Amino acid sequence: MINGLLIVQNIILAIIAGYFLGALPFAQIASRIRGVDVFSTGSTLAGTANVFFNVGHRTGALVFIGDVAKGATAVFTAWALDVPPTLILVAGGASVVGHWKSVFTRFRGGDGMAPLMGVSLALLPALAALGVATGLATIVLMRHSSLRSTWGIAVCFTMMMAFSQYYQIERDLVTGLVILASLVLLRTMFTRRKRLFLASRPVYQGAGEYDDLEDDQVVEAGHESNLGQATSGQH
Repeated sequence: MINGLLIVQNIILAIIAGYFLGALPFAQIASRIRGVDVFSTGSTLAGTANVFFNVGHRTGALVFIGDVAKGATAVFTAWALDVPPTLILVAGGASVVGHWKSVFTRFRGGDGMAPLMGVSLALLPALAALGVATGLATIVLMRHSSLRSTWGIAVCFTMMMAFSQYYQIERDLVTGLVILASLVLLRTMFTRRKRLFLASRPVYQGAGEYDDLEDDQVVEAGHESNLGQATSGQH
């Protein structure tokens, strides 16, 4: 009974630690040092790709290392807390959620791909290194595409799954990582579609002054604009 409670306690601690590790806003801090607001630049995401292509290559490389380390450290923390191997991936997933919705940046963040790579590298170093190298090469080759990160993570985990199945290496663990990667990709695509939908609405068309605002701020600005137009019409 006591051992069971201790295991549950350690799992909860690992999840909390994973979230706060993932929430560390390396992209925002590094960009701010360079005098750039990452949330109003490029894709407006606090992630490696946005910093690398829109702030600076060296800064982006440092952010990548930091974001990968967040995911890896979440796994190491779970190991240190003696979390059962089958549940360590949950702590890694918590770091991805922290990166998505950081408590330090008003619950804004990045797409979670770099922390996901860190989780993978910590759990399966050799196999993940091959996948990460392939994914990064894909991102560089598709650097002019807004879907570069999506393609990068898709290629990365497709490569890992292919090798795992062919050589019979840690198939269950790789499957879990692929499921987590699929969730990251789905959220990325949903967020992109949401932004495209908002941009297509009449209130946003021709409203270049809203480009640097977050989606909820854009909506609020649009309402204020409509209210102002209605008031002027009454006069």
